[in-house]
Amino acid sequence: MVALSTGLFNMFCLSFNSWLRELESSYGMIDLTEDIFKRFPNIQSLEFSLKESWDYSIEGYWFPKLDFLTELDFLRVEFESSNTNDSGPSITTNWSWYFHFPSNLNTLSLFDFPLTFDSLSTIARLPNLKELYLRRTLIQEEEWNMGEEDTFENLKYLDLKGMTLAKWEFEVESFPVLEKLVLQGCHKLDDIPSSFGDICSLKIIKLVESPQLEDSAMEIKQCVEDMTGEDKLQILGPNNIPLSKTDPENLEGRVGEVTLVE
Repeated sequence: MVALSTGLFNMFCLSFNSWLRELESSYGMIDLTEDIFKRFPNIQSLEFSLKESWDYSIEGYWFPKLDFLTELDFLRVEFESSNTNDSGPSITTNWSWYFHFPSNLNTLSLFDFPLTFDSLSTIARLPNLKELYLRRTLIQEEEWNMGEEDTFENLKYLDLKGMTLAKWEFEVESFPVLEKLVLQGCHKLDDIPSSFGDICSLKIIKLVESPQLEDSAMEIKQCVEDMTGEDKLQILGPNNIPLSKTDPENLEGRVGEVTLVE
């Protein structure tokens, strides 16, 4: 069923027109949901929570079709699941999503979603996506192997927090205009892919609660300096404080400080 606060319900009732610009909702899986969204074709910003959305008819998680919202440029969605078989299979064994995002989307934030390679490929194909935030994301097999077709054409900002990502492979063409990479609490990832050093547009790599990634980040920075002769890539820690090249002997016993020159 659709669960709306009193204020939000009144907004729905009073603003049933195509000029509504922002909407926040929290709902479960019902057919009516898409009909509600269709009443606001000019919406630009949308946030909602998706609860217990396994659909047996498609053997996958249900996600509302939003591709008709041609002016939507900001979307934030949080997935809420009990991770039991009470309302559908466990997310530890079922990962399928059928995303239908609008092509005009500029910013996408997904929280607590289990994702497959196909799901990530669908996101990569969004032609106007500039900022992507993946929070507490469960990655199938803990790997993200990006193929030639997985190209984030206009992505400038990639922020990954608490992802179950252990292996990450991609080509330079996957992120042709990326400017900033943020990795926070990605404890399963041992190294930042060296391919990031070949992305000419990359300006910043920021690490938070990921001390094991410091060495590879500094290696990428050095590689960029060697190739370009310029100190153009910043490696930052919490509070945007620059990471410095530290004597390895001084790193021992300082994992809690993340050696980010705080």
